[in-house]
Amino acid sequence: MTVSPLFEWETVAVVVALVAVVALLVAVALVAGIGRGSRRDWEAWLASRAPHGEDRP
Repeated sequence: MTVSPLFEWETVAVVVALVAVVALLVAVALVAGIGRGSRRDWEAWLASRAPHGEDRP
């Protein structure tokens, strides 16, 4: 009985490719601004912690 040198590696390659595609889609979604609402909340929280008497750059 012989086993091909790439036995089961095609499955690993498919999984790695799918993970890469999902990561790319998440990156595009973040860059497109889907999460901007939470960014506004973060910026508001940071602004509330800033000293109030000084000018911010």
